[in-house]
This record gives sequence, structure tokens and C-alpha cells, in this order.
Amino acid sequence: MEQSVARATYVTAAGSEHESALSEVDLRQVAFGLPFRIPPSYAGQRNYPGLFYSSTNSAHVVYESRLKLSWLWLADFDPEVVRIAAQPMLVVGRDRSRDRVRIPDFLALYTGGRVAVADVKPDDMLDDEDVRDSLAWTARTFEDAGIEYAVWSGVPETLLRNVRLVASARRTGLVPDVSVEAAVRLCPVAGGSIAELERSLGSAGGLEASARAAVFAALWRGRLRCDMSRPIDRATEVVPA
Repeated sequence: MEQSVARATYVTAAGSEHESALSEVDLRQVAFGLPFRIPPSYAGQRNYPGLFYSSTNSAHVVYESRLKLSWLWLADFDPEVVRIAAQPMLVVGRDRSRDRVRIPDFLALYTGGRVAVADVKPDDMLDDEDVRDSLAWTARTFEDAGIEYAVWSGVPETLLRNVRLVASARRTGLVPDVSVEAAVRLCPVAGGSIAELERSLGSAGGLEASARAAVFAALWRGRLRCDMSRPIDRATEVVPA
């Protein structure tokens, strides 16, 4: 037989290990579970592992490279993502004449129950035949199990810079809801610049946070939107989402 049914092992939030056919995995438990592995850290390594504070999870998420950190910033910024899991499961299966073992980089749980699994690889690694074969098997395996899967290789630096900029107001409780609602309420339907909205907020008074923080928090929460492909500054136009 060329390919067997893939099996997956994951660790629940309580620390218990579960194994089943990949197609039968409780993906919500995986999303709220523990990493199957923790990326190693040692002197002289080429990658940069660390901990990312996720406002989505209200907790830290492990990562093992700067590119994977970039994926985390984008996932944390996505208002449709309600949970992020790193190193979420071990997947094993048969690929023609060989056994395959894979731990995907991330799993994201979205509003409405959608689940997507992602592997993060730089473009130059995708030129390697062994890497392409491994990822192709992974893609087929998740597709056969009815699970969405993608390989992610980065975004333009300007978009990432903008996400990190508005993230200055992302932490829960840092900007009160009343300030965010004021920014949304005072933003013209047709849009206006950040500078104009800040002036309107300043004139209105009663804010429990700075006008800039209120605007950034509204952008982070998806209540306002702007062109994220251009550097954000005071002249950037924002509109209600």
C-alpha cells in the first residue's frame, strides 16, 4: 500500500497525550492544548527561538525563527482568529515507500469554527527538493483528513511594520473600550486622516487613553481599517470597518 491513513498525536491543556487518525482529531482541543514540542535554544544556533505574547490567547506562544514570529504577528492581528497554537501536533504516515513524520508550525482557530494549519518556510528553502516533497506530503495528508493547510513564506515588510505599530495598543485593558468606541463613533463614514480623528477625539474629551492609542486599538480590533500596504503616519486615512 502506497499511503496509509495518517495518525496524529497532541497534548491537551491538562497535559494528557491523545492519539488518533488525523481525520478524527478534536481540532479545538488541539487549538487550546500544549505544544507537542518546545523549540530548542542553544548557543550558536542559526534560528532565533523565543516567546511571543499573543493578545488573541492572552498568553505566550513559542516560535523558533524570525519568519515564524512574523506569522504570529499577522495571526494575532487577524480579528477572525480566536486561538493560536504552535507546534500543535505530531503527524505520522506512509508516503509511498517511506515513513513521514511532521510537526506543523501553527494551527489557527477562527470564528465560526474554521481551523487552518500552517507551515512557515522561507522562499529559498522551497527550492530544496526534499523540503518540497515533505511539504507536498503534508499538504496531501491534511487535505485527505479534511483540514485546511497552507505554506506561508512571509509578507511585505511595510505590512509587518504597520501591524507591529498598531500592536502598541493591543493588550487587553490597555485602552478602555469607551475610548475605542469613541474613535469608531467619531470616524467619518467616508473616512479621514489619523490626525483629523485625533483632533476630534481631543475635542470630545473624556478619553481614558490617548487619542493615538484609541485609534491604534480600534485598528487592531478591526473596528477601523486603513491601507496597510503603505506606512502608517498621521496622514493615513482610516474608515469604519
